[in-house]
Amino acid sequence: MKALYQKIRSLQGKNYGFYKSLADKTWDFGDFVLEFLHVQGDPYAPASRVMIKSSLQMLGFPGEWGGSFERRLALSDYLYRRLSAVVREKFPGKDAAVIFDSAGPEMLVRNALWVDNGELRACLQVRLPGDGRKIQAEDAAEILTMVLPDLVSAALYNSGESKPDGVEPELLEHYRVLAERKEILSQLEERGLCAFVPDGAVLPRASGLSEAPMEGAVPFVSPAEMAVTFSANGREIRGMGIPKGVTVISGGAFHGKSTLLQALTKAVYPHIPGDGREGIVISESAVRVGVEDGRSVRGTDLSPFVRDLPGGISTKSFTTACASGSTSEAANLMEAMEAGSDVFLIDEDSSAVNFLIRDVRVRKLLGDDREPLIPLTDRIREIQGRSFILVAGACGDFLDLADNIIVMASYKAECARINGKNVAAGLVDGTVAKTVPNLPPFVEPQCRDFAEYVKPLLPGLRPASAVERQVKVKISGDTLLQIGFLVSDTSKAGALVDKQQRFGAGFMLLNLCQNAASNNEETGEESPKPATIMERINALCEKIKNVGFRNLPQGLSREMSLPRAIDIACVLYRLRNNGR
Repeated sequence: MKALYQKIRSLQGKNYGFYKSLADKTWDFGDFVLEFLHVQGDPYAPASRVMIKSSLQMLGFPGEWGGSFERRLALSDYLYRRLSAVVREKFPGKDAAVIFDSAGPEMLVRNALWVDNGELRACLQVRLPGDGRKIQAEDAAEILTMVLPDLVSAALYNSGESKPDGVEPELLEHYRVLAERKEILSQLEERGLCAFVPDGAVLPRASGLSEAPMEGAVPFVSPAEMAVTFSANGREIRGMGIPKGVTVISGGAFHGKSTLLQALTKAVYPHIPGDGREGIVISESAVRVGVEDGRSVRGTDLSPFVRDLPGGISTKSFTTACASGSTSEAANLMEAMEAGSDVFLIDEDSSAVNFLIRDVRVRKLLGDDREPLIPLTDRIREIQGRSFILVAGACGDFLDLADNIIVMASYKAECARINGKNVAAGLVDGTVAKTVPNLPPFVEPQCRDFAEYVKPLLPGLRPASAVERQVKVKISGDTLLQIGFLVSDTSKAGALVDKQQRFGAGFMLLNLCQNAASNNEETGEESPKPATIMERINALCEKIKNVGFRNLPQGLSREMSLPRAIDIACVLYRLRNNGR
Protein backbone atom coordinates (compact mmCIF):
# COMPACT_ATOMS: atom_id res chain seq x y z
CA MET A 1 0.00 0.00 0.00
CA LYS A 2 2.86 2.36 0.84
CA ALA A 3 4.42 1.81 -2.58
CA LEU A 4 1.14 2.65 -4.31
CA TYR A 5 0.73 5.77 -2.18
CA GLN A 6 4.22 6.98 -3.09
CA LYS A 7 3.65 6.21 -6.75
CA ILE A 8 0.42 8.23 -6.86
CA ARG A 9 1.97 11.15 -5.00
CA SER A 10 4.75 11.26 -7.59
CA LEU A 11 2.13 11.88 -10.28
CA GLN A 12 0.80 15.13 -8.78
CA GLY A 13 0.06 17.70 -11.47
CA LYS A 14 1.25 15.49 -14.32
CA ASN A 15 -0.74 14.83 -17.46
CA TYR A 16 -3.77 12.60 -16.81
CA GLY A 17 -2.36 9.91 -19.10
CA PHE A 18 0.34 9.11 -16.53
CA TYR A 19 -2.34 7.29 -14.48
CA LYS A 20 -1.80 4.42 -16.94
CA SER A 21 1.55 3.73 -15.28
CA LEU A 22 -0.40 2.34 -12.29
CA ALA A 23 -1.21 -0.72 -14.43
CA ASP A 24 2.47 -1.64 -14.80
CA LYS A 25 2.52 -3.77 -11.63
CA THR A 26 0.44 -5.44 -8.92
CA TRP A 27 0.17 -3.51 -5.64
CA ASP A 28 0.44 -5.43 -2.35
CA PHE A 29 -1.84 -4.38 0.54
CA GLY A 30 -0.90 -7.24 2.87
CA ASP A 31 -4.13 -9.25 3.02
CA PHE A 32 -4.96 -8.53 -0.61
CA VAL A 33 -3.41 -7.30 -3.84
CA LEU A 34 -4.70 -4.64 -6.22
CA GLU A 35 -4.45 -4.75 -10.02
CA PHE A 36 -5.54 -2.19 -12.61
CA LEU A 37 -7.43 -3.94 -15.41
CA HIS A 38 -8.22 -0.72 -17.26
CA VAL A 39 -7.15 2.89 -16.69
CA GLN A 40 -9.38 5.60 -18.10
CA GLY A 41 -7.85 8.06 -20.56
CA ASP A 42 -9.38 11.24 -19.12
CA PRO A 43 -11.65 12.26 -16.21
CA TYR A 44 -14.77 12.06 -18.38
CA ALA A 45 -14.12 8.62 -19.87
CA PRO A 46 -15.72 5.46 -18.44
CA ALA A 47 -14.33 4.72 -14.99
CA SER A 48 -11.13 2.74 -14.46
CA ARG A 49 -11.48 -0.90 -13.49
CA VAL A 50 -9.51 -2.47 -10.62
CA MET A 51 -9.37 -6.02 -9.29
CA ILE A 52 -8.85 -7.03 -5.67
CA LYS A 53 -7.51 -10.53 -5.07
CA SER A 54 -7.17 -12.35 -1.78
CA SER A 55 -7.17 -15.90 -0.47
CA LEU A 56 -10.16 -17.11 1.53
CA GLN A 57 -7.73 -17.94 4.33
CA MET A 58 -6.60 -14.31 4.53
CA LEU A 59 -10.24 -13.20 4.66
CA GLY A 60 -10.95 -15.63 7.50
CA PHE A 61 -13.24 -18.12 5.72
CA PRO A 62 -12.96 -21.87 6.40
CA GLY A 63 -11.43 -23.83 3.53
CA GLU A 64 -14.63 -25.72 2.65
CA TRP A 65 -16.15 -22.52 1.25
CA GLY A 66 -13.77 -22.81 -1.68
CA GLY A 67 -14.91 -26.37 -2.44
CA SER A 68 -18.20 -27.35 -4.10
CA PHE A 69 -19.86 -25.16 -6.71
CA GLU A 70 -22.83 -24.53 -4.37
CA ARG A 71 -20.58 -23.28 -1.56
CA ARG A 72 -18.57 -21.05 -3.89
CA LEU A 73 -21.75 -19.64 -5.46
CA ALA A 74 -23.30 -19.01 -2.03
CA LEU A 75 -20.17 -17.25 -0.75
CA SER A 76 -19.63 -15.23 -3.94
CA ASP A 77 -23.24 -14.08 -4.12
CA TYR A 78 -23.39 -13.23 -0.42
CA LEU A 79 -20.19 -11.17 -0.51
CA TYR A 80 -21.24 -9.52 -3.79
CA ARG A 81 -24.41 -8.21 -2.15
CA ARG A 82 -22.57 -7.13 0.98
CA LEU A 83 -19.91 -5.25 -1.01
CA SER A 84 -22.59 -3.65 -3.19
CA ALA A 85 -24.46 -2.41 -0.10
CA VAL A 86 -21.28 -1.01 1.48
CA VAL A 87 -20.27 0.81 -1.72
CA ARG A 88 -23.76 2.29 -2.20
CA GLU A 89 -23.82 3.49 1.40
CA LYS A 90 -20.39 5.13 1.05
CA PHE A 91 -21.02 6.54 -2.45
CA PRO A 92 -24.77 7.04 -2.99
CA GLY A 93 -24.59 9.62 -5.81
CA LYS A 94 -24.50 9.25 -9.57
CA ASP A 95 -20.93 10.57 -9.83
CA ALA A 96 -19.60 8.16 -7.20
CA ALA A 97 -15.85 7.71 -6.96
CA VAL A 98 -16.26 3.93 -6.56
CA ILE A 99 -18.93 1.95 -8.44
CA PHE A 100 -20.11 -1.61 -7.85
CA ASP A 101 -23.34 -2.86 -9.41
CA SER A 102 -26.32 -4.09 -7.42
CA ALA A 103 -27.91 -7.49 -8.08
CA GLY A 104 -31.38 -8.87 -8.61
CA PRO A 105 -32.78 -11.76 -6.55
CA GLU A 106 -31.05 -14.44 -8.66
CA MET A 107 -27.85 -16.11 -7.45
CA LEU A 108 -25.54 -16.11 -10.47
CA VAL A 109 -21.89 -16.58 -11.42
CA ARG A 110 -20.70 -12.97 -11.72
CA ASN A 111 -17.30 -11.81 -12.91
CA ALA A 112 -17.46 -8.80 -10.56
CA LEU A 113 -16.94 -11.16 -7.60
CA TRP A 114 -16.16 -14.86 -7.81
CA VAL A 115 -14.39 -17.50 -5.73
CA ASP A 116 -12.35 -20.33 -7.24
CA ASN A 117 -9.28 -22.30 -6.26
CA GLY A 118 -9.38 -20.80 -2.76
CA GLU A 119 -9.09 -17.23 -4.09
CA LEU A 120 -11.57 -14.36 -4.13
CA ARG A 121 -11.51 -11.81 -6.95
CA ALA A 122 -13.58 -8.62 -6.82
CA CYS A 123 -13.67 -6.07 -9.66
CA LEU A 124 -14.75 -2.49 -9.00
CA GLN A 125 -14.93 0.69 -11.05
CA VAL A 126 -12.97 3.69 -9.77
CA ARG A 127 -13.15 7.23 -11.12
CA LEU A 128 -9.60 8.57 -10.96
CA PRO A 129 -9.78 12.30 -10.08
CA GLY A 130 -8.36 15.00 -12.29
CA ASP A 131 -8.37 18.76 -12.63
CA GLY A 132 -8.94 19.11 -16.34
CA ARG A 133 -6.07 17.12 -17.83
CA LYS A 134 -3.99 17.18 -14.63
CA ILE A 135 -3.78 14.42 -12.02
CA GLN A 136 -5.14 15.16 -8.53
CA ALA A 137 -2.79 12.88 -6.61
CA GLU A 138 -4.04 13.58 -3.09
CA ASP A 139 -7.65 12.65 -3.90
CA ALA A 140 -6.53 9.61 -5.91
CA ALA A 141 -4.32 8.40 -3.06
CA GLU A 142 -7.20 8.69 -0.62
CA ILE A 143 -9.54 6.64 -2.84
CA LEU A 144 -7.02 3.91 -3.66
CA THR A 145 -5.08 3.56 -0.40
CA MET A 146 -7.71 4.47 2.19
CA VAL A 147 -11.25 4.09 0.84
CA LEU A 148 -10.72 0.80 -1.01
CA PRO A 149 -9.12 -0.97 2.01
CA ASP A 150 -12.00 0.28 4.17
CA LEU A 151 -14.52 -1.18 1.70
CA VAL A 152 -12.68 -4.51 1.74
CA SER A 153 -12.60 -4.56 5.54
CA ALA A 154 -16.29 -3.75 5.84
CA ALA A 155 -17.56 -6.16 3.19
CA LEU A 156 -15.22 -9.04 2.39
CA TYR A 157 -13.84 -10.31 5.70
CA ASN A 158 -15.55 -13.11 7.60
CA SER A 159 -17.33 -11.51 10.55
CA GLY A 160 -18.83 -14.75 11.83
CA GLU A 161 -15.74 -16.59 13.09
CA SER A 162 -17.16 -16.58 16.60
CA LYS A 163 -20.44 -18.18 15.45
CA PRO A 164 -20.99 -21.96 15.92
CA ASP A 165 -20.48 -22.66 12.20
CA GLY A 166 -17.65 -20.17 11.83
CA VAL A 167 -19.52 -17.93 9.34
CA GLU A 168 -22.47 -15.53 9.37
CA PRO A 169 -25.95 -17.14 9.61
CA GLU A 170 -26.97 -15.20 6.47
CA LEU A 171 -24.25 -16.97 4.49
CA LEU A 172 -25.47 -20.33 5.78
CA GLU A 173 -28.98 -19.41 4.59
CA HIS A 174 -27.59 -18.72 1.11
CA TYR A 175 -25.99 -22.15 1.09
CA ARG A 176 -29.10 -23.85 2.51
CA VAL A 177 -31.21 -22.56 -0.39
CA LEU A 178 -28.71 -23.88 -2.94
CA ALA A 179 -28.22 -27.23 -1.21
CA GLU A 180 -31.99 -27.87 -0.94
CA ARG A 181 -32.54 -26.83 -4.54
CA LYS A 182 -29.84 -29.22 -5.74
CA GLU A 183 -31.31 -32.15 -3.80
CA ILE A 184 -34.87 -31.52 -4.96
CA LEU A 185 -33.72 -31.13 -8.56
CA SER A 186 -32.01 -34.50 -8.37
CA GLN A 187 -35.26 -36.12 -7.16
CA LEU A 188 -37.69 -34.57 -9.69
CA GLU A 189 -36.96 -37.15 -12.36
CA GLU A 190 -37.47 -40.21 -10.16
CA ARG A 191 -40.69 -38.71 -8.78
CA GLY A 192 -42.03 -38.12 -12.30
CA LEU A 193 -42.19 -34.35 -11.77
CA CYS A 194 -41.06 -31.39 -13.81
CA ALA A 195 -41.52 -28.67 -11.16
CA PHE A 196 -42.14 -28.10 -7.45
CA VAL A 197 -43.68 -25.13 -5.58
CA PRO A 198 -43.25 -25.30 -1.78
CA ASP A 199 -45.94 -24.36 0.70
CA GLY A 200 -45.39 -20.85 2.02
CA ALA A 201 -43.84 -19.51 -1.19
CA VAL A 202 -44.71 -15.88 -1.96
CA LEU A 203 -45.38 -15.62 -5.69
CA PRO A 204 -46.77 -12.08 -6.29
CA ARG A 205 -44.31 -9.19 -6.66
CA ALA A 206 -44.68 -5.73 -5.16
CA SER A 207 -45.37 -4.28 -8.62
CA GLY A 208 -44.76 -4.93 -12.28
CA LEU A 209 -41.50 -2.98 -11.98
CA SER A 210 -40.25 -4.63 -8.79
CA GLU A 211 -38.76 -8.02 -7.97
CA ALA A 212 -39.51 -7.57 -4.24
CA PRO A 213 -42.20 -9.84 -2.75
CA MET A 214 -45.62 -8.29 -2.25
CA GLU A 215 -46.40 -7.42 1.36
CA GLY A 216 -49.47 -9.23 2.65
CA ALA A 217 -49.54 -11.64 -0.30
CA VAL A 218 -51.35 -14.96 0.09
CA PRO A 219 -48.71 -17.67 0.76
CA PHE A 220 -48.88 -20.61 -1.61
CA VAL A 221 -50.51 -23.83 -0.35
CA SER A 222 -50.49 -27.02 -2.39
CA PRO A 223 -53.78 -28.69 -3.33
CA ALA A 224 -54.01 -31.95 -1.40
CA GLU A 225 -54.18 -33.99 -4.63
CA MET A 226 -50.82 -32.63 -5.84
CA ALA A 227 -49.00 -32.42 -2.51
CA VAL A 228 -45.57 -34.08 -2.28
CA THR A 229 -42.88 -34.00 0.37
CA PHE A 230 -39.13 -33.89 -0.26
CA SER A 231 -36.34 -34.65 2.15
CA ALA A 232 -33.59 -32.11 1.43
CA ASN A 233 -30.66 -30.84 3.46
CA GLY A 234 -31.94 -32.58 6.58
CA ARG A 235 -35.52 -31.30 6.59
CA GLU A 236 -38.92 -32.17 5.14
CA ILE A 237 -40.33 -29.76 2.55
CA ARG A 238 -43.98 -30.04 1.46
CA GLY A 239 -45.46 -28.43 -1.62
CA MET A 240 -47.10 -28.91 -5.00
CA GLY A 241 -45.42 -31.29 -7.39
CA ILE A 242 -46.27 -30.69 -11.06
CA PRO A 243 -46.14 -34.04 -12.87
CA LYS A 244 -44.53 -34.43 -16.27
CA GLY A 245 -46.83 -34.17 -19.26
CA VAL A 246 -49.28 -31.41 -20.18
CA THR A 247 -50.36 -29.17 -17.31
CA VAL A 248 -52.91 -26.39 -17.76
CA ILE A 249 -53.16 -23.51 -15.27
CA SER A 250 -56.63 -21.99 -15.53
CA GLY A 251 -58.77 -19.55 -13.60
CA GLY A 252 -60.31 -16.10 -13.83
CA ALA A 253 -58.47 -12.90 -14.70
CA PHE A 254 -56.29 -11.48 -11.91
CA HIS A 255 -56.49 -14.68 -9.84
CA GLY A 256 -52.84 -15.66 -10.12
CA LYS A 257 -52.44 -17.83 -13.25
CA SER A 258 -49.71 -15.78 -14.88
CA THR A 259 -48.13 -15.06 -11.49
CA LEU A 260 -47.61 -18.78 -10.94
CA LEU A 261 -46.23 -19.22 -14.46
CA GLN A 262 -43.87 -16.26 -14.03
CA ALA A 263 -42.59 -17.69 -10.75
CA LEU A 264 -41.88 -21.01 -12.48
CA THR A 265 -40.14 -19.16 -15.34
CA LYS A 266 -37.86 -17.32 -12.89
CA ALA A 267 -37.11 -20.53 -10.95
CA VAL A 268 -34.61 -21.72 -13.57
CA TYR A 269 -32.13 -19.75 -11.40
CA PRO A 270 -31.71 -20.06 -7.63
CA HIS A 271 -33.06 -17.09 -5.66
CA ILE A 272 -31.81 -15.49 -2.47
CA PRO A 273 -33.41 -16.20 0.92
CA GLY A 274 -36.34 -13.89 1.56
CA ASP A 275 -37.30 -13.52 -2.09
CA GLY A 276 -40.36 -15.71 -1.56
CA ARG A 277 -39.60 -17.86 -4.60
CA GLU A 278 -36.33 -19.36 -3.37
CA GLY A 279 -37.87 -22.79 -2.77
CA ILE A 280 -39.44 -23.16 -6.24
CA VAL A 281 -37.66 -25.76 -8.35
CA ILE A 282 -38.10 -26.49 -12.04
CA SER A 283 -36.04 -28.26 -14.67
CA GLU A 284 -33.02 -26.04 -15.34
CA SER A 285 -33.63 -26.29 -19.09
CA ALA A 286 -37.19 -24.91 -18.90
CA VAL A 287 -37.95 -22.18 -21.45
CA ARG A 288 -40.83 -19.77 -21.76
CA VAL A 289 -42.19 -19.75 -25.31
CA GLY A 290 -44.26 -16.91 -26.72
CA VAL A 291 -44.90 -14.69 -29.70
CA GLU A 292 -42.03 -12.51 -30.94
CA ASP A 293 -43.17 -10.45 -33.90
CA GLY A 294 -40.32 -9.32 -36.12
CA ARG A 295 -37.57 -11.62 -34.83
CA SER A 296 -35.01 -12.97 -37.27
CA VAL A 297 -34.94 -16.71 -37.98
CA ARG A 298 -32.17 -18.53 -39.85
CA GLY A 299 -32.30 -22.09 -41.09
CA THR A 300 -34.78 -23.40 -38.51
CA ASP A 301 -37.00 -26.38 -39.36
CA LEU A 302 -40.59 -25.23 -38.79
CA SER A 303 -42.25 -28.01 -40.77
CA PRO A 304 -43.79 -29.72 -37.70
CA PHE A 305 -45.90 -26.56 -37.17
CA VAL A 306 -45.86 -24.80 -40.55
CA ARG A 307 -46.48 -26.62 -43.82
CA ASP A 308 -44.92 -25.36 -47.04
CA LEU A 309 -46.01 -21.80 -47.69
CA PRO A 310 -47.90 -20.56 -50.79
CA GLY A 311 -45.61 -20.53 -53.80
CA GLY A 312 -43.95 -23.80 -52.75
CA ILE A 313 -41.71 -22.17 -50.11
CA SER A 314 -40.33 -24.93 -47.87
CA THR A 315 -40.29 -24.49 -44.10
CA LYS A 316 -37.73 -27.24 -43.41
CA SER A 317 -34.95 -24.65 -43.27
CA PHE A 318 -36.86 -21.44 -42.76
CA THR A 319 -35.14 -18.05 -42.88
CA THR A 320 -36.64 -14.60 -42.46
CA ALA A 321 -35.50 -11.23 -41.15
CA CYS A 322 -38.96 -10.44 -39.78
CA ALA A 323 -41.07 -13.38 -38.61
CA SER A 324 -44.82 -13.16 -38.11
CA GLY A 325 -46.42 -13.87 -34.74
CA SER A 326 -47.25 -17.54 -35.24
CA THR A 327 -44.06 -18.23 -37.20
CA SER A 328 -41.92 -16.63 -34.49
CA GLU A 329 -43.56 -18.72 -31.77
CA ALA A 330 -43.09 -21.90 -33.80
CA ALA A 331 -39.41 -20.98 -34.24
CA ASN A 332 -39.04 -20.29 -30.52
CA LEU A 333 -40.45 -23.70 -29.65
CA MET A 334 -38.42 -25.65 -32.21
CA GLU A 335 -35.19 -23.88 -31.29
CA ALA A 336 -35.78 -24.48 -27.59
CA MET A 337 -36.22 -28.18 -28.38
CA GLU A 338 -33.02 -28.13 -30.42
CA ALA A 339 -31.20 -26.54 -27.47
CA GLY A 340 -32.34 -29.34 -25.17
CA SER A 341 -35.27 -27.88 -23.25
CA ASP A 342 -37.58 -30.46 -21.72
CA VAL A 343 -40.16 -28.09 -20.15
CA PHE A 344 -42.01 -25.37 -22.06
CA LEU A 345 -43.92 -22.58 -20.34
CA ILE A 346 -46.66 -20.89 -22.40
CA ASP A 347 -49.13 -18.12 -21.53
CA GLU A 348 -52.03 -17.60 -23.92
CA ASP A 349 -51.83 -13.83 -23.27
CA SER A 350 -48.34 -13.67 -24.84
CA SER A 351 -48.94 -16.21 -27.60
CA ALA A 352 -50.25 -16.16 -31.15
CA VAL A 353 -53.77 -17.54 -31.04
CA ASN A 354 -53.41 -19.31 -34.39
CA PHE A 355 -50.29 -21.06 -33.10
CA LEU A 356 -52.15 -22.40 -30.06
CA ILE A 357 -55.56 -23.41 -31.43
CA ARG A 358 -57.83 -23.47 -34.48
CA ASP A 359 -61.52 -23.00 -33.97
CA VAL A 360 -63.60 -25.91 -35.32
CA ARG A 361 -65.66 -23.56 -37.49
CA VAL A 362 -62.57 -21.99 -39.05
CA ARG A 363 -61.18 -25.47 -39.61
CA LYS A 364 -64.35 -26.44 -41.47
CA LEU A 365 -64.33 -23.23 -43.47
CA LEU A 366 -60.71 -23.37 -44.63
CA GLY A 367 -59.79 -27.01 -44.32
CA ASP A 368 -56.18 -28.05 -43.88
CA ASP A 369 -55.19 -27.55 -47.53
CA ARG A 370 -55.52 -23.76 -47.33
CA GLU A 371 -53.99 -23.29 -43.87
CA PRO A 372 -50.24 -23.95 -43.52
CA LEU A 373 -50.25 -23.54 -39.74
CA ILE A 374 -50.55 -26.67 -37.58
CA PRO A 375 -51.73 -25.49 -34.13
CA LEU A 376 -50.17 -26.75 -30.93
CA THR A 377 -53.40 -28.53 -30.02
CA ASP A 378 -52.79 -30.87 -32.97
CA ARG A 379 -49.21 -31.65 -31.94
CA ILE A 380 -48.93 -31.45 -28.18
CA ARG A 381 -49.78 -35.10 -27.46
CA GLU A 382 -47.23 -36.27 -30.03
CA ILE A 383 -44.26 -34.53 -28.40
CA GLN A 384 -42.87 -37.26 -26.18
CA GLY A 385 -40.41 -36.87 -23.31
CA ARG A 386 -41.14 -33.17 -22.85
CA SER A 387 -43.57 -31.29 -20.63
CA PHE A 388 -45.80 -28.29 -21.21
CA ILE A 389 -47.15 -25.91 -18.56
CA LEU A 390 -49.75 -23.62 -20.14
CA VAL A 391 -51.84 -20.78 -18.82
CA ALA A 392 -55.27 -21.06 -20.45
CA GLY A 393 -58.13 -18.90 -19.27
CA ALA A 394 -59.86 -18.80 -22.66
CA CYS A 395 -58.29 -21.54 -24.83
CA GLY A 396 -60.49 -24.32 -23.49
CA ASP A 397 -59.30 -26.85 -26.10
CA PHE A 398 -56.25 -27.52 -23.92
CA LEU A 399 -58.45 -28.72 -21.03
CA ASP A 400 -59.27 -31.88 -22.99
CA LEU A 401 -55.58 -32.39 -23.77
CA ALA A 402 -54.27 -31.84 -20.25
CA ASP A 403 -52.87 -34.51 -17.98
CA ASN A 404 -53.15 -32.09 -15.07
CA ILE A 405 -55.28 -29.00 -14.46
CA ILE A 406 -54.55 -26.41 -11.77
CA VAL A 407 -57.21 -23.77 -11.10
CA MET A 408 -56.10 -20.51 -9.49
CA ALA A 409 -58.78 -18.76 -7.44
CA SER A 410 -57.79 -15.68 -5.42
CA TYR A 411 -54.15 -16.82 -5.60
CA LYS A 412 -55.10 -20.22 -4.11
CA ALA A 413 -54.34 -23.34 -6.14
CA GLU A 414 -56.98 -26.03 -6.65
CA CYS A 415 -56.56 -29.30 -8.52
CA ALA A 416 -59.13 -30.18 -11.19
CA ARG A 417 -57.27 -33.06 -12.83
CA ILE A 418 -54.20 -35.07 -11.87
CA ASN A 419 -52.50 -37.63 -14.10
CA GLY A 420 -55.51 -37.68 -16.44
CA LYS A 421 -58.09 -38.24 -13.69
CA ASN A 422 -60.74 -35.59 -13.05
CA VAL A 423 -61.13 -34.52 -9.43
CA ALA A 424 -63.61 -31.69 -10.12
CA ALA A 425 -67.13 -32.06 -11.41
CA GLY A 426 -68.19 -30.60 -14.73
CA LEU A 427 -64.98 -31.15 -16.69
CA VAL A 428 -65.19 -32.35 -20.28
CA ASP A 429 -64.13 -35.97 -20.40
CA GLY A 430 -61.20 -37.19 -22.47
CA THR A 431 -57.52 -36.35 -22.30
CA VAL A 432 -56.37 -37.15 -25.84
CA ALA A 433 -57.30 -35.10 -28.88
CA LYS A 434 -58.83 -36.81 -31.85
CA THR A 435 -56.41 -37.74 -34.59
CA VAL A 436 -55.96 -35.01 -37.19
CA PRO A 437 -56.11 -36.50 -40.70
CA ASN A 438 -53.18 -36.16 -43.11
CA LEU A 439 -50.89 -34.76 -40.41
CA PRO A 440 -47.25 -35.74 -40.96
CA PRO A 441 -45.56 -37.26 -37.90
CA PHE A 442 -43.75 -34.94 -35.51
CA VAL A 443 -39.96 -35.00 -36.03
CA GLU A 444 -37.58 -33.91 -33.27
CA PRO A 445 -35.14 -31.17 -34.35
CA GLN A 446 -31.44 -32.04 -34.49
CA CYS A 447 -28.82 -29.75 -32.99
CA ARG A 448 -26.92 -28.06 -35.79
CA ASP A 449 -23.16 -27.92 -36.27
CA PHE A 450 -21.78 -24.82 -34.57
CA ALA A 451 -19.12 -23.83 -37.12
CA GLU A 452 -21.50 -24.28 -40.06
CA TYR A 453 -24.22 -22.27 -38.31
CA VAL A 454 -21.96 -19.30 -37.48
CA LYS A 455 -20.04 -19.27 -40.78
CA PRO A 456 -22.47 -16.78 -42.46
CA LEU A 457 -22.15 -14.51 -39.41
CA LEU A 458 -18.33 -14.27 -39.37
CA PRO A 459 -18.06 -11.37 -41.88
CA GLY A 460 -19.93 -9.24 -39.33
CA LEU A 461 -17.49 -10.16 -36.58
CA ARG A 462 -15.33 -7.07 -36.98
CA PRO A 463 -14.94 -3.69 -35.19
CA ALA A 464 -18.00 -1.55 -35.70
CA SER A 465 -16.04 1.66 -36.29
CA ALA A 466 -12.66 2.74 -37.63
CA VAL A 467 -11.44 3.86 -34.18
CA GLU A 468 -12.08 0.51 -32.49
CA ARG A 469 -9.18 -1.94 -32.43
CA GLN A 470 -11.18 -4.99 -31.42
CA VAL A 471 -14.70 -6.35 -31.71
CA LYS A 472 -16.77 -4.84 -28.92
CA VAL A 473 -19.91 -6.07 -27.19
CA LYS A 474 -22.51 -3.36 -26.61
CA ILE A 475 -26.14 -3.11 -25.58
CA SER A 476 -28.48 -0.53 -27.11
CA GLY A 477 -31.44 0.32 -24.93
CA ASP A 478 -31.93 -2.54 -22.51
CA THR A 479 -32.02 -5.57 -24.79
CA LEU A 480 -30.46 -5.08 -28.26
CA LEU A 481 -27.13 -6.87 -28.10
CA GLN A 482 -24.39 -5.88 -30.57
CA ILE A 483 -21.22 -7.90 -31.26
CA GLY A 484 -19.32 -5.93 -33.86
CA PHE A 485 -21.79 -5.69 -36.74
CA LEU A 486 -23.88 -8.60 -35.44
CA VAL A 487 -27.10 -7.78 -33.60
CA SER A 488 -29.55 -9.86 -31.58
CA ASP A 489 -32.80 -8.70 -30.02
CA THR A 490 -32.66 -10.41 -26.62
CA SER A 491 -35.91 -9.01 -25.22
CA LYS A 492 -37.50 -12.47 -25.34
CA ALA A 493 -34.43 -14.66 -25.66
CA GLY A 494 -34.66 -17.31 -22.97
CA ALA A 495 -34.62 -16.23 -19.32
CA LEU A 496 -32.02 -13.45 -19.37
CA VAL A 497 -32.66 -11.34 -16.29
CA ASP A 498 -30.49 -8.21 -16.73
CA LYS A 499 -27.78 -6.45 -18.73
CA GLN A 500 -25.04 -8.38 -16.94
CA GLN A 501 -26.36 -11.65 -18.35
CA ARG A 502 -26.77 -10.12 -21.79
CA PHE A 503 -23.14 -8.97 -21.73
CA GLY A 504 -22.17 -12.45 -20.54
CA ALA A 505 -23.98 -14.06 -23.47
CA GLY A 506 -22.43 -11.55 -25.87
CA PHE A 507 -18.84 -12.03 -24.73
CA MET A 508 -19.20 -15.80 -24.67
CA LEU A 509 -20.60 -15.87 -28.22
CA LEU A 510 -17.81 -13.52 -29.35
CA ASN A 511 -15.28 -15.96 -27.91
CA LEU A 512 -16.94 -19.01 -29.47
CA CYS A 513 -17.30 -17.40 -32.89
CA GLN A 514 -13.72 -16.10 -32.92
CA ASN A 515 -12.43 -19.55 -31.99
CA ALA A 516 -14.51 -21.15 -34.74
CA ALA A 517 -13.12 -18.64 -37.24
CA SER A 518 -9.49 -19.06 -36.16
CA ASN A 519 -9.71 -22.86 -36.16
CA ASN A 520 -11.22 -22.84 -39.65
CA GLU A 521 -8.40 -20.65 -40.96
CA GLU A 522 -5.59 -22.55 -39.26
CA THR A 523 -6.65 -26.15 -39.81
CA GLY A 524 -9.20 -26.05 -42.59
CA GLU A 525 -11.54 -28.13 -40.41
CA GLU A 526 -15.22 -27.37 -40.28
CA SER A 527 -15.09 -26.79 -36.50
CA PRO A 528 -13.20 -27.89 -33.42
CA LYS A 529 -14.69 -30.68 -31.32
CA PRO A 530 -17.26 -30.78 -29.78
CA ALA A 531 -19.11 -29.78 -32.91
CA THR A 532 -22.76 -29.00 -32.21
CA ILE A 533 -24.07 -25.65 -31.03
CA MET A 534 -24.97 -26.95 -27.58
CA GLU A 535 -21.77 -28.95 -27.12
CA ARG A 536 -19.71 -25.83 -27.76
CA ILE A 537 -21.83 -23.63 -25.48
CA ASN A 538 -22.11 -26.20 -22.68
CA ALA A 539 -18.34 -26.74 -22.63
CA LEU A 540 -17.67 -23.01 -22.18
CA CYS A 541 -20.38 -22.67 -19.51
CA GLU A 542 -18.88 -25.50 -17.47
CA LYS A 543 -15.45 -23.91 -17.70
CA ILE A 544 -16.76 -20.58 -16.43
CA LYS A 545 -18.64 -22.27 -13.58
CA ASN A 546 -15.29 -23.62 -12.39
CA VAL A 547 -12.92 -20.68 -12.89
CA GLY A 548 -15.17 -17.69 -13.58
CA PHE A 549 -14.67 -15.34 -16.53
CA ARG A 550 -10.96 -14.68 -15.91
CA ASN A 551 -9.71 -16.87 -18.81
CA LEU A 552 -12.23 -15.47 -21.28
CA PRO A 553 -10.72 -12.70 -23.46
CA GLN A 554 -12.17 -9.38 -22.23
CA GLY A 555 -13.86 -11.46 -19.51
CA LEU A 556 -13.00 -8.97 -16.76
CA SER A 557 -13.44 -5.86 -18.88
CA ARG A 558 -16.93 -5.09 -17.60
CA GLU A 559 -19.65 -6.50 -15.34
CA MET A 560 -21.24 -9.67 -16.66
CA SER A 561 -22.87 -12.80 -15.30
CA LEU A 562 -23.30 -16.34 -16.57
CA PRO A 563 -26.54 -17.17 -18.41
CA ARG A 564 -27.75 -20.73 -18.93
CA ALA A 565 -26.36 -22.48 -21.99
CA ILE A 566 -29.86 -22.61 -23.44
CA ASP A 567 -30.23 -18.82 -23.10
CA ILE A 568 -26.93 -18.27 -24.93
CA ALA A 569 -28.26 -20.49 -27.72
CA CYS A 570 -31.45 -18.38 -27.84
CA VAL A 571 -29.29 -15.26 -28.33
CA LEU A 572 -27.28 -17.02 -31.05
CA TYR A 573 -30.41 -18.07 -32.94
CA ARG A 574 -31.42 -14.39 -33.16
CA LEU A 575 -28.04 -13.08 -34.32
CA ARG A 576 -27.99 -11.44 -37.73
CA ASN A 577 -25.41 -9.43 -39.65
CA ASN A 578 -26.36 -5.76 -39.62
CA GLY A 579 -23.24 -4.66 -41.52
CA ARG A 580 -23.11 -3.48 -45.07
